[in-house]
Amino acid sequence: MNSNNSNKLIAKNTIYLYIRMFFVLAISLYTTRALLSALGVVDYGIYNVVCGFVSMFTFMNTSMSNGIQRFYNYELGKNNVDSVNKIYITAVYIQFALVLLVVLLAETIGVWYLYNKMVIPMERFNAAQWIFHLSVLSFAIVIMQVPYSAAVMAHEKMNFYAIVSIIDALLKLIFVIVLQYIESDKLIFYGFLMIIINSINFLLNYLYCKFNFTEIKFKFLCDKELLKKMLSFSGWNIFGSCAYMIKGQGINVLLNSFFGPVVNAARGVSFQIQSAIQSFSSSIFTSFRPQLIKSYAVNDYERTTKLMFSMSKYTFFLLYLIAVPVIIEVNYILNLWLGDNIPEYTVIFTILVIINMLISNFNAPLTLIIHATGKMRAYQLTTSIILTSILPISWIVLSYNADPTLVYLIDILIVLINQIVCMFVVKKVFPFSIRQYCVKVFLPSFFVFIALPVIPYAFSLLIEASFIRLCCVCMLSLFSAVIAIYFLGLNGVEREIVNSYLKRLVSKIKKSHV
Repeated sequence: MNSNNSNKLIAKNTIYLYIRMFFVLAISLYTTRALLSALGVVDYGIYNVVCGFVSMFTFMNTSMSNGIQRFYNYELGKNNVDSVNKIYITAVYIQFALVLLVVLLAETIGVWYLYNKMVIPMERFNAAQWIFHLSVLSFAIVIMQVPYSAAVMAHEKMNFYAIVSIIDALLKLIFVIVLQYIESDKLIFYGFLMIIINSINFLLNYLYCKFNFTEIKFKFLCDKELLKKMLSFSGWNIFGSCAYMIKGQGINVLLNSFFGPVVNAARGVSFQIQSAIQSFSSSIFTSFRPQLIKSYAVNDYERTTKLMFSMSKYTFFLLYLIAVPVIIEVNYILNLWLGDNIPEYTVIFTILVIINMLISNFNAPLTLIIHATGKMRAYQLTTSIILTSILPISWIVLSYNADPTLVYLIDILIVLINQIVCMFVVKKVFPFSIRQYCVKVFLPSFFVFIALPVIPYAFSLLIEASFIRLCCVCMLSLFSAVIAIYFLGLNGVEREIVNSYLKRLVSKIKKSHV
């Protein structure tokens, strides 16, 4: 596949993923509301706390999934079908071992935690036990799906991935509506429904891979050398993911110990907003990942570098376009969403979390480069030490100045340091110019960062907060983004590509009216 076709595939897959995101987001918002109504506050709380404990193991599965997909992409880039088959077989063994590990931990430590630490009304404890065991089984099915869903992503079949995601969201909505008419224990019944949904997802992915990818054939053999490589890669990936988890949960505990649950509530709300904004960039990362790793696999370092630069810049533009109106209208948006029940510090936390997210965005492409090379050890050790250093530093600072916003400012500083250090760590394993990265990525991003908010912010000062002002700020942000990105964010070649596309579009429109 040549470079132009590959770029078109990235664009097409991004569109599929955006369609998926809008459908899933819209359906999920209503499903959450309907589920709360069907279960009631107490059972909904039990479901979240019990399933939340089981989902703590998700970081291990996510790390393994990224590792498996990386090995698929690498060998597909070399058109090595036999090696892809070995990766599939090894992945099945690894995921089966992970299922055993998760079940063992959940049914021992998890059961102990359920009985001794969770605060659950006695009359609902039996239902909590059921939903715990059902959640473990449901998660086991999700783990075993990874070799197949990773194959779908590696082959860049984002249309199928989007369809399955939408089916999943629709099934959850349908089952939640059905749940309202069930007279037996709704919480336990919902646990069984989730197993059915995850089983359908597994079957859809399995059957699609079985009939579309010739290399997905299981044999009772084990390539010990490959197993060692995959476990080493995923092990360091898990190490890095664990560091992020420790950082996030550590900050939560730290804030709780100094300021109490109100500050934790503010942090929770701010991260929900961040998660919603960040979901827009995840589609671009998902589309770029297979092409970047395949380019590296065939030693096309020039294209790999271009993809890394493009991904860094374009995802920043997209995130900032959405972030600007949210930051400008944060007070109105929070009031619209939460009414008068806005925890203290929520506004400033939200702004700082979004700034942190915009900086962290530049780190993701560097991580993908490390995934492509497979040389994880130095990178994961370095980033883990830097990121977790926020905990002792924040504890010392808060001991002298009890202001929770300082933790967020320290986090932003550490993320900046991590970005700078990571560039030099990546350079040791992948030949790219840090100077060119700064000129082609950071500089245009900085210019857009300065220029984009000027017009929408100036407009927001002229009239009082309202839904009309929110809509106007959003439209002005879009207008400013188009102008700022075109003149300040794109280089000459990129502007020529845009001009060429616009000319073809205008030509088609004229022909259609002839």
